[in-house]
Amino acid sequence: MEISEIRVLMKYEFHHGATTRQAVAKINSVIGIQVVTNYTIARWFKKFRSGDFDLSNEPRGRPKTRWIVTSRKPLWKRIPAKVHVNYH
Repeated sequence: MEISEIRVLMKYEFHHGATTRQAVAKINSVIGIQVVTNYTIARWFKKFRSGDFDLSNEPRGRPKTRWIVTSRKPLWKRIPAKVHVNYH
């Protein structure tokens, strides 16, 4: 069973007023193996209670950085020559 289908089941149980434990028991009994935990259902129910019913994945990992080139000079030419740093 796909994760998107399991999320639909969680949303269904939420809309029908199931508690997290009831939802876990029902979903796991329907599928036949333990695919969801109390923690997973609680996290999704919290999201649903806040009004967010989007079932897609959240962005993960490090955000992509964009470099904006403002000067054509090499970086070493843009740094002042007389930079002094004290390390104490």
